[in-house]
Amino acid sequence: MQGLALSLVLLSAVFHAAWNVLAKGLEEQEQGLGALVYVTGLWALPVAIAGQLCAVALPPLALVLCGLSGLCCAVYFFSLGRAYARADFTVVYPIARSLPVLLVGLGDVLRGVRPSGAGWAGMLLVVVGCVLATQRGLRCLSLRAYYGNALVWVALTALGTVGYSLLDKMAAELVPPGPAAALLYCCFFYAFTALGYAILVRSARPLRGAAEGHGLGRPALMGVLSFSGYFLVLWAYQLVPQASYVVAFRQSSLVIGVLLAFALYRGERLPIRLAAVLIITAGLVLVSLYG
Repeated sequence: MQGLALSLVLLSAVFHAAWNVLAKGLEEQEQGLGALVYVTGLWALPVAIAGQLCAVALPPLALVLCGLSGLCCAVYFFSLGRAYARADFTVVYPIARSLPVLLVGLGDVLRGVRPSGAGWAGMLLVVVGCVLATQRGLRCLSLRAYYGNALVWVALTALGTVGYSLLDKMAAELVPPGPAAALLYCCFFYAFTALGYAILVRSARPLRGAAEGHGLGRPALMGVLSFSGYFLVLWAYQLVPQASYVVAFRQSSLVIGVLLAFALYRGERLPIRLAAVLIITAGLVLVSLYG
């Protein structure tokens, strides 16, 4: 990966880790994620319309792909909230982030943009590191951490990620190059996401004990971080042929999150998380140098 794309994705990973850490501190994570989607979509829609009419116009096919991608992202946010309500954050987040890496790689193969052997090896190391981060210790590895009633929602979260990643990569090859078009596309993306999320919420059964209200300050900050991070990813898609490499490097957010956990909760699963960080880092180095 070239230097600019690498820098964009790494900065995006910082934003992604930050808003997920904020989400972890919410009392009602599903409601908080919903507020993130609605608040961001509310201001993104008028900006998107104004940009389309007065600035950089996106081609119709890109807008169609953006609409489908927004629906996939709605599935991602909706399923992530349901998974957080049923399982521990430290189990849900690594698995939901690791599954899409290889699946998007397969999508690249179908698009005719094959990752290299070193790229596959690096992505596999990233997946192994993410999965290892859910374990309790090096001496007590167990498959039980991956079972439970949150498994279906984690899988849907991952599939949502695969869907919007591949669709947005295809759209990035259609829009005018540069950050302005990526920013406009991102505004439409979050507007469509909010619409899809509203449809899912209205058609789904509410969770028991869900809070009726919540403050908007933290979700709004989470929305700014989420939007900023994904805008950088959309820009990076214009610079890298393989979407899977970008998705793999986004998992450096797990490394950042683990390092934050070391600072906040010293000694908590230190050996297993340190091993996971080293494995993920090795995979990212492979992708960046030889992918």
